[in-house]
Amino acid sequence: MKILYSQIKELIPSLEASPKEVGQALTLTGFMMDSFVEISYNGKTDYLIGLEIRQNRADCLSVIGLAREAAAYFNIPAVIPEIKTVLASHENLDIKIDAQEYIKRVLAVKIDGMINKESPIWLKDYLSFYGLNSINLLVDLSNYVMIFAGYPSHLIDCKKTSGQISWTLNKDFDEVVTLFGSAVKLQKNKELIIRDNQNIIALAGLVGGQAAAIDLDTNSIIVEIAVYDRSIIRKNSRSLNIVTEASHRLEKDLDPNNVEYAMNLLVSLIIEYGGGQVTSNFFDYYPEKYIPATIEFDTNLSSKIAGIEISEADTLKIFQGLNFKVDKKDEVLFVTPPTYRLDLSIPEDLAEEVIRVYGYDRIPTDEVQKVEVVKDITPKNIILAEQIRDILSTLGFDETLSWPLTKNGDNDLVNYLDWEEVATQNSVNDVYPNLRQSMIAGLWNQLNEYSKKNVDFINIFEIGKVFGKKEDSYQEKEMLGIMATANNNSFTLFNDKVESLLRLLGIFDLKYLKAKSIPKMANPNSCWDIYASGQSLGIIYKAAPQDINLSVYVAELSIDKVIKILASHSSNPIVEITQKLVTLDTNIELDEGISIFENLEILKGKLVADKDCIWSLNITDIYPLENKIRYTVRVTYKELSDQEAKDIHSRIFGSK
Repeated sequence: MKILYSQIKELIPSLEASPKEVGQALTLTGFMMDSFVEISYNGKTDYLIGLEIRQNRADCLSVIGLAREAAAYFNIPAVIPEIKTVLASHENLDIKIDAQEYIKRVLAVKIDGMINKESPIWLKDYLSFYGLNSINLLVDLSNYVMIFAGYPSHLIDCKKTSGQISWTLNKDFDEVVTLFGSAVKLQKNKELIIRDNQNIIALAGLVGGQAAAIDLDTNSIIVEIAVYDRSIIRKNSRSLNIVTEASHRLEKDLDPNNVEYAMNLLVSLIIEYGGGQVTSNFFDYYPEKYIPATIEFDTNLSSKIAGIEISEADTLKIFQGLNFKVDKKDEVLFVTPPTYRLDLSIPEDLAEEVIRVYGYDRIPTDEVQKVEVVKDITPKNIILAEQIRDILSTLGFDETLSWPLTKNGDNDLVNYLDWEEVATQNSVNDVYPNLRQSMIAGLWNQLNEYSKKNVDFINIFEIGKVFGKKEDSYQEKEMLGIMATANNNSFTLFNDKVESLLRLLGIFDLKYLKAKSIPKMANPNSCWDIYASGQSLGIIYKAAPQDINLSVYVAELSIDKVIKILASHSSNPIVEITQKLVTLDTNIELDEGISIFENLEILKGKLVADKDCIWSLNITDIYPLENKIRYTVRVTYKELSDQEAKDIHSRIFGSK
C-alpha cells in the first residue's frame, strides 16, 4: 500500500513529523516501509511512502486507515472528511442475492445522465502512483475511492444488461472474458459471480467482465459495493489465478458497516465530475449487522507480554488514539474496538495494540525483561512420553512410528481390552480399514519387516493412541508398546527392562497376576497383568511361536494410568533405620475372582492401625489350587525387634 505524505497531512492537520519520520513511525507500528520516493504532484514536491500490509488489516489498505495509524502513533487526532448522504429516488433496483452464505453486504444504486469522459490530470497522475492505468472518468473515480477509503466497487453499464442482476454461484458458464480482454476458464458451481439473464457481469470480488463494461458512451450505471466472506474470494482468486487490487482487499476482513461512507463518496465524486443524478433507491442487502464484541482487558497484560512497565494511563491514551471505546469497572477495562478493526477479538490482541503503538523500540535490548514466569501448561502425557523415550533409549530400545490403521485381523491377534473394533469411513487405504486397538499391532508389523532383512536383535517401542468402542461410546487411550526378541528364553531379562523403566519413572510397588484377558498372539502360560498401587497398568507376555525363529516378548502400558499413579505418590523423605529390617512370609488363600490387592490394602490398614511399622508388602508367589489361589505374601517390618515383628505378624495374619 502506498500513501502520499500530503494526504497524511491533509487528514492529520497538526502533524509536524517529516515524511521520513512518518514512514519510520508506521514501520515501528508493524507496517514496514519498503519504498520512499520524492515525487512531484499537483505542481508541488511530495513524498510517496510504500508500506507492506501483511496482517489481516483491510482497513490499512486505504489512505484513511494508514492516516489513522499515524495519528495514533503521534497521539494526534485524525480528521476524516465527512461525506453528505446522497439523496435517493424511489425506483427499486431489480437485484437478487442467491449465494447468501458468501455475502455479508451488497449496497447498490443507479445513476443516470452522467457524461463519461477522460479523467483530469490530477486523477491520472494519482492512479499512476499505484500502477493503475487511466481508463475513463467513471472507472478512475471507482479506483480512487478504493485507494482512499479501502472499498473496491464495480460499475455496471445498465444499457448492456438484460433483466435481473443477481449474485450467485456459477452453474451455467464455462468461461468469461474479463475487462482486460483475457478469457478465463470456469469450473461450474465453484465461482461467485454477478450476472444478468444472459451474461456474467463480473467475477465477484475479483474482476469485471466485458459484457457490461463502462466505456465513453456510458450514461446510465449501477454502482455496487459489496463485502464478501473472505474465504470465497481467496479461494476463487487462487483457483482462477486472478489477483487484483480488489481481491487483495476483499480477501481480508473488510468492515461491512462503513460501506455507506465509500458509496456516498463515490456517488458524490461521479456527480461532481460527470454530472447526472441518482434515479433509484439504495438496494441494501445486509442480513446480519456486524457489532464488535466488548473485550475484558487486564491493564497489566501488556506489561507481562512486553516485559516492561506500561502504565494504565499510557494504555488508556493508546486506546483513545486507536478510537477504542473503553469502560472501566473496578480494575478491569471493557474495551470495544471500532467496527473497522475486525482483527481484534481476544485480550492478547489488545495487548499487542498497546505494545506496538507504545513502541517496540522502547523495549530495552541491554536489560533482562521483567517477564512473569508463566505456568507450565505442557500436558503431563507429553512430558511423561519424553521421559519414557529417554529411558528406553538408554536401555537399548529404538522408537518406531506407525499408522493408527490396521489390516483386518490384526486387532483380533493383539487386543486384550474390553472394547470393540472401530472401522473407519472413507479410509485412505482399503487394505488398512480399522483403527488399532493395541500398539503391538504396529510393532508386530515392524518386527516382520526387520525379520525379512535378517535382523535378529530387535528392541523397539512406540507411544501412541489406541481406539475402541464400548457400548455407544468411542474411546481412545494413550499407550506405550514395547517389543524385544532373543534367540533363547530371556523373559526375565525383558521383564527387568520393563521394571527398570517403571522404577526410573517413580513406580516401585509392582505386582504381576495371571492375565484376565489373554491376546491370541500371547503364550497363555507366560501372560501377566502388571499392577502398581492396586491398579492395572498393562500387560506383559511372551508371544506364542510365530513364523520367525526368534522368541518375542511384549509389554503394553497405559500412559494415563502411569500419570495417575505418579500424581498420587508423594516424595519419600529419607528414613533413618535404627534397627534391622525383619522379613516374614505368610500364605493367603482366596477364591478365584477375589482380588488379592483389595485384601492387601485391608491388611495394610490393620498394620498401620496397629503401629506404623511396615516397610514393604509384596506378593512373592502365586500357586493355583482347586477353585482357589494361594498367594505367598512377604512383609518387611521396620523399627521392631524380631519378637515384636512376629507378634504383630501373628496377630494380623493369624486372624486370616
